[in-house]
Amino acid sequence: MTTLNESNTKLITKVKEYLSDEDVKKINEAYKFAEKCHSGQLRKTGDPYIIHPVFTAIYLSNMKMDWETISAALLHDVIEDCGVTFKEIEKLFGRDVAGLVDGVTKLPTLKISSKKTNLSINNEISRAATIRKLLISTSEDARVILIKLADRLHNMETLHALDENSILRISQETMEIFAPLAHRLGIWDFKWKLEDESFKYLFPKSYKEIANLISSKRKEREKYATRATRMLEEALAKSSIQCLVEGRVKHLYSIFKKIEKYSNLGKRFDEIHDLIALRIVVNTKQDCYLALGVLHELWKPIPGEFDDYIANPKESMYQSIHSTVMCLDSYPVEIQIRTKEMHNTAEMGIAAHWQYKDGVDEDGGYLNKLNWFRNLIDWQIELPEDENYIDSVKTDLSKERIYCYTPAGDIKSIPEGSTPIDFAYEVHTELGNEVNSALINGQTVPLNATISNGDLVEIIKSNSSQGPKLEWLNTDLGFVTTSKSRFKIRQWFRKEEKNLSIERGKGVVLSLVDKLKIDLPLEEIASKLKYQNLDELLLLIGSGSLNSPKLVKKLTTLINYGGRKNISLKINSDDRVGLIRDVTEIISKEGLNIISISTNDINTGKSILIEVDSNGLEQQNKIYSIIETIDGVNSIDTI
Repeated sequence: MTTLNESNTKLITKVKEYLSDEDVKKINEAYKFAEKCHSGQLRKTGDPYIIHPVFTAIYLSNMKMDWETISAALLHDVIEDCGVTFKEIEKLFGRDVAGLVDGVTKLPTLKISSKKTNLSINNEISRAATIRKLLISTSEDARVILIKLADRLHNMETLHALDENSILRISQETMEIFAPLAHRLGIWDFKWKLEDESFKYLFPKSYKEIANLISSKRKEREKYATRATRMLEEALAKSSIQCLVEGRVKHLYSIFKKIEKYSNLGKRFDEIHDLIALRIVVNTKQDCYLALGVLHELWKPIPGEFDDYIANPKESMYQSIHSTVMCLDSYPVEIQIRTKEMHNTAEMGIAAHWQYKDGVDEDGGYLNKLNWFRNLIDWQIELPEDENYIDSVKTDLSKERIYCYTPAGDIKSIPEGSTPIDFAYEVHTELGNEVNSALINGQTVPLNATISNGDLVEIIKSNSSQGPKLEWLNTDLGFVTTSKSRFKIRQWFRKEEKNLSIERGKGVVLSLVDKLKIDLPLEEIASKLKYQNLDELLLLIGSGSLNSPKLVKKLTTLINYGGRKNISLKINSDDRVGLIRDVTEIISKEGLNIISISTNDINTGKSILIEVDSNGLEQQNKIYSIIETIDGVNSIDTI
């Protein structure tokens, strides 16, 4: 067990390696303040609580984060657990530190349920709001999620002290939300550790089995890796390429996923040979390609097992060449080739690109480097906080990205499994709405075809602005596979329905003001009734949120009716027995006196003229509405 003094010494020693004395002093002050705030508090492990924020800070210091991030990590629980205010932190450590602490504090535990748990829709919506808050905070300042990931990693490493339900809940949310976030941010060290820790609790039997299998053959694999490394070093040295070659065994959870994949193919664990990966770290980009040539001369590459992420970097800024070769003893081994700078980015992701505020910004700044991540989550922030929101976010975070090309030669990153319609919506919403057909590599394909890595995709737009088809949302037909596409299509239909509702509402209002002889422009009516604009009023009426009687009641406040007065109604109707009786009965039930009544024969039937006394617009509208429902009545008007 690491003592508090040992962990704090480790932190200070680490930050002294890359921060100024003034910055280290500020971190020390944050530590002392946090230690005082958490005084007397213990973790479930029995350790002083301050141990947790110190380890959170240590993980971030390994990424060489700035003093503000380290200080915020030390203070990240003082608002929630110690009653410290934002203003107090701001006064002592500045607005940036206070903002980071506040950002983490606003992210309560996400309750991602297992499939066995039944949650109400209200709980789902509440959780959706929490995840939205997480995404917004991350979009505004990525340091918030870095602190949260470091915080979660230490919690996972000490999870054994909690009760079983809490262990399963936290492991599930880590596997479904935080590990994929680390993956998207390119922080591979966090990703693997979070996955392995979650794996240990979610699948304890499989975890132990794989751990034992790995352990039993450790010496054999180490010998193999040593032989392969030596041969590769010798070959690279002959070509005068300065480099570092290192081998590693893949992480337990990735091996578990590989075993699942191989099981589906009918293979046993003993037949899985690509559990070892070798990495070549060189000085320059040119050396990467020279090393690739040496590698392929030494060992034969396996067709279809090559990716050049240097020429086509991942959105997380990850760069490396991946090539799986038939290595010693005819075993397939994945080889990664990258520069030292690329390796740093591969291990720490966006944290490797953090720009100090006082530094020289030569390439657009840190915020620009986060544009890819903002693009990923901005549309998710638009999503409604319904019971499907969390599933949408989880799906999009977990999907790998592939690369394809537009006819202009632009590279587009899209989720794996995307269709031409998904591709169109990734490019632009309007393009997605206007898809008519598609070409992949020059060949016409169905709109539910799957795009592969490296494909050239061309979208043919419709000649008319027809909008998306409702059948695209049919999951059985496979036209769209991404949450973004589904959301954009639904959004179009909601907007279309809105336009239809406005037109419907306009018809109702025009008919109403005409029948009641209200001599006011519609815009003036909306304004006088305190609506933001006419469309708002028409939408409420057309969608049924505001019915005619309620509207007429509002209109009476604008019209000086002047007490009871006689009005004349003209009813055009079919010529049928009992029609006049039905009309007069309705008027009598409303307590109105019929002053006079007459009928005229017309080409379409009869025209009935009735003069009655009325006490206002509401009663008048009610009579009109009821008479319109009488069988045979075609129209009614005030004359």
